[in-house]
Amino acid sequence: MDPAKLLDILGNENRRKIIQLLANRPCYVSEISGRLGVGPKAIISHLSLLEQAGLIECSVDEQRRKYFNIANNVRLEVSVSPYSYTMALQDINFDREKKRESYAVENNGPATRDESSCFFLKLSERLRELRIKQEELAQMQKQLQAEYTELMDKCLDSIEDIARNPVECELLFELLKNEATAAVLCYNLRLHPSIINSNLMDLAERGFVEYTIKNSQQYWKICETGVENK
Repeated sequence: MDPAKLLDILGNENRRKIIQLLANRPCYVSEISGRLGVGPKAIISHLSLLEQAGLIECSVDEQRRKYFNIANNVRLEVSVSPYSYTMALQDINFDREKKRESYAVENNGPATRDESSCFFLKLSERLRELRIKQEELAQMQKQLQAEYTELMDKCLDSIEDIARNPVECELLFELLKNEATAAVLCYNLRLHPSIINSNLMDLAERGFVEYTIKNSQQYWKICETGVENK
């Protein structure tokens, strides 16, 4: 699914509350309605959207009552900074049945209460280790974002020194974020192709930008070999 569409779906507070509730345990419509204080008709509408997005799924119990549970293990990342706005959706494969089978093999099939307790404690310890790694990763991402922003600030100061006009400033700033075709640069900067192309050629002659051919298209980028005075 498109990350932006998923973000729109999760923008509704009641849908977020439903996800939070189902993250604890599967629930029936009546349970969700009672816990959230929202009418069953509205709950069914929210559940339908979440099910279409692949976030939840429904099952039928022995009394033929329909209940809902989390379907997928996904990670939605949104990064907002002074110089970037990105969204990424990662689908983390997780087969519960296979995991249960592997746990049974590791535990040598049916176990005594003492063996089950020992196995549970081992799993709990592994969870603690993963939690620590997640916290370390989050801290590393925070540090990288701070360093990225600091370097972008310095690059902007440098751009003001080397650019000969405002268009060159905007082009260098765009290419700092990512390589792009001339057409994409025209669209992002709302400038005529002739203006974009002439400024790109001037920057290329001075050794600041260069292009590579991908899928029969020119992709412009900041030179990797540094500035060459000409």
